[in-house]
Amino acid sequence: MMQIRELVIYSKSGHKRTISFSIGKVNIITGKSKSGKSAVGDIIEYCLGGNSCHIAEGIVRDNALWYGLLLQFDTNKVFVARKNPDEGRQSSSACYYIVGSDITSPNSVDFDSNTNVDGIEELLNRQLGISENEHIPNKGESRNSLEANIRHSLFYCFQGQNEIASRLTLFHRQAENGFIPQIIKDSLPYFLGAVNEDSISLSSKKRSKERQLKLLQRDLYEKQSLSGTGSERAVSLIEEAISVGLLSEDTFINRSDYNSLYTTLKGISLSLDNEPECLNRLSNLQIQLESKREELRKIEYSIREANNYFLASNGYSAEKEHQKVRLSSIGLFENLSFESGKCPLCSGVLKLEPPSIAMMKESIKDLDKSLSRVEKERPKLKRFIEKQMYEADSIKNDILNLKFAIEAEYNQIDELQRIRDLNTCKAKVFGRISYWLENVKTEADSNELNRKIKELEESISEINLLISNDSIKDRIVSALSVIQNYMTKWASQLDTEYSDCPYRLDLSKVTVFLDTNNKSISLRDMGSASNWLVSHLVTMFGLHKFFVENNRPVPNFLFLDQPSQVYFPEGFDKKDGDIKSVEAIYSFIRQRVNELSGKLQVIVVDHAKLESDDFNSDIVEDWHSPENKLIPIDWIEK
Repeated sequence: MMQIRELVIYSKSGHKRTISFSIGKVNIITGKSKSGKSAVGDIIEYCLGGNSCHIAEGIVRDNALWYGLLLQFDTNKVFVARKNPDEGRQSSSACYYIVGSDITSPNSVDFDSNTNVDGIEELLNRQLGISENEHIPNKGESRNSLEANIRHSLFYCFQGQNEIASRLTLFHRQAENGFIPQIIKDSLPYFLGAVNEDSISLSSKKRSKERQLKLLQRDLYEKQSLSGTGSERAVSLIEEAISVGLLSEDTFINRSDYNSLYTTLKGISLSLDNEPECLNRLSNLQIQLESKREELRKIEYSIREANNYFLASNGYSAEKEHQKVRLSSIGLFENLSFESGKCPLCSGVLKLEPPSIAMMKESIKDLDKSLSRVEKERPKLKRFIEKQMYEADSIKNDILNLKFAIEAEYNQIDELQRIRDLNTCKAKVFGRISYWLENVKTEADSNELNRKIKELEESISEINLLISNDSIKDRIVSALSVIQNYMTKWASQLDTEYSDCPYRLDLSKVTVFLDTNNKSISLRDMGSASNWLVSHLVTMFGLHKFFVENNRPVPNFLFLDQPSQVYFPEGFDKKDGDIKSVEAIYSFIRQRVNELSGKLQVIVVDHAKLESDDFNSDIVEDWHSPENKLIPIDWIEK
């Protein structure tokens, strides 16, 4: 249940204005024009999460700071408040709420915003019991899916001054834009209970069961396929096992004995050949080979340099030897005296030795020494060259051995690839054998699979019945049929031109029809303001009676703005109005509320003020005197 205990306005000057309403009764606010009656409905709707503030610009908007509602639910109360939009704006996201079993509305604005409009919507959805739901359009329809919420339920809780006797529209805000009628069509089935409360979870459960069903059906198909091939598949697998070495070539195959074939395959184990470790060795060998080649290059360079030096020394020695032979041919070396003070040729005594003689003597000495040194060094150089050549031969032999080793490693790599390919084939064959064994082993379980598949199919069918569009349509038709009975019964009690005709709510066209003997007449074509008013009232009360009796999550109040306007236009004297018809309307409203034993609250704002005791007992505020209005006169003066 959700009804309104109080409507509160907080002024910019710090004052509080409270209008109290009785729970489960008719509450009438009567008053003159421009007293703020219509603003009451706008304030209620704004506080309940309206997208825009429809309160008219003027005294109310100029003086109000916050608006609030104290709401009564089954077990607790909720106070919701919303800030008056700033000047030039049509909405404010600043909202406030408190929840408790024994709360009252704050005496002043000593609170700050603690939520936004979405938060208020979520809170009221939860308090009302609006469960998770979703209307998914039919295939081919381009609009988005819709989730019914508190704002959608308000279409059935308000009848504004321009709506309550309209011939063109039936529901609140229906004429605002072209989307509202479709939203009503999509949301009303949920509020009528035609859509299963667990539709979201049921849809999720259905998808899960469909996935399970698909897996089981595939599993059954595979088992049936394997069972159909029988021994032929087993023989084929045994032959594959022999070809890759999982079985020896002399394995006996008894093609006619299924159990023998199964046992043979069951006994196969996966044994893979060891792979040689050659890649690391190959890398090391290649490094060694490159090192030996570098060493050989250095030695060969050393040998070349030594040979060049040896050849050069041979030429030098030969030239000097030639010169020495020439000198020897004249006996220079044998007869030449090298005694100091004597002629080197004749050995005569010289008082003063000429420089050229001294130089000649030194040159001949150097020539002889040089020849002697060369002869001494040549054997050493020859031994060095021979040693280097020996080392070069040794390195060449090492290089050759390394090449042989590398070639062997490459052969090992080829063997490794062959072994890997064979192991891969073995693994694949063994996998196919394991898969076959696993499935043929459980072939006897096909009956169990069939049983599970049947259970899933039946469960999915049950869910489809609960959430299918056809089932929803059937439940909508059933709900509307009940409401139609209420409408027809009540219309016959009121003074209308068609009191003996069945009334019905047509959801596809979002309007009311009445059926005569030969045709159906829509609300638009009924032709009388009183007929339009009656159609609206019987529809709204029919819906709320259904909501209450079926415990649907719709606010249990109905706001009516000037239902007397059809019979008692504002500005007319009482004698000019149809008092009896107005009294009949209020009597009808009171009867509907009393029938529901406190489970429906009606708030009426009207300029009419009847003399009857019942009417006066239902008045909660009278704004006919100049000082009594929605906004107190002292607020305006200040």
